Amino acid sequence: MDLSVLLAVSVIWGLAAITPGPNFFITVHTAIGATRRLSLFTVLGIVAGTLLWSISGYLGISILFKTVPMLYFSLKIIGGLYLVYVGFNLIIKRKKQSKSDIVKYHSAISCFRLGLFTNLLNPKTAAFMTSLFAATIPPNASIELGVVIVMLICSISAIWYSIVSAAFSYDIAKKLYDKQKQKIEKVAGAIFVGFGLKLAILK
Repeated sequence: MDLSVLLAVSVIWGLAAITPGPNFFITVHTAIGATRRLSLFTVLGIVAGTLLWSISGYLGISILFKTVPMLYFSLKIIGGLYLVYVGFNLIIKRKKQSKSDIVKYHSAISCFRLGLFTNLLNPKTAAFMTSLFAATIPPNASIELGVVIVMLICSISAIWYSIVSAAFSYDIAKKLYDKQKQKIEKVAGAIFVGFGLKLAILK
């Protein structure tokens, strides 16, 4: 096993993971607004998306995007609109929610789906993954090395977002959230709208 390759992947992906983006903000939001257990389902969704993107990157999905540019363009638009949708939902959320609304949003399945879709509907992740594999894996690399790298990437994501989830699920964070709930959700919503517009409009 080439340890230098694993080290390079760890450093590059580690830096990418800790850089605040849609995955980070959706983890923070669900950690503060729901229970720690439910927020971990959001993390699980993000990791599931990371697994799919890393496998796709290993297989060279960028070749498909280059062959069918409309596929990449369409996914960019869909992903961007999804983030805008999530953002507007936070901005215009009613001050008072019914019990059924809260249960619906804070179910394990909805949290998992939120994390999964936030990750999957960002084709730039696929492009980054492909670049990561192209830059770090030698041409004669074994399948075993590829599998280890995929698992390493998923493990780094799981560890980092679990830490984020735990940190923002403490009572002090929840109390701050309760006091500033409307402002925080509007700021978070604006961030998601910004990410979505950037993804949908910019190259």
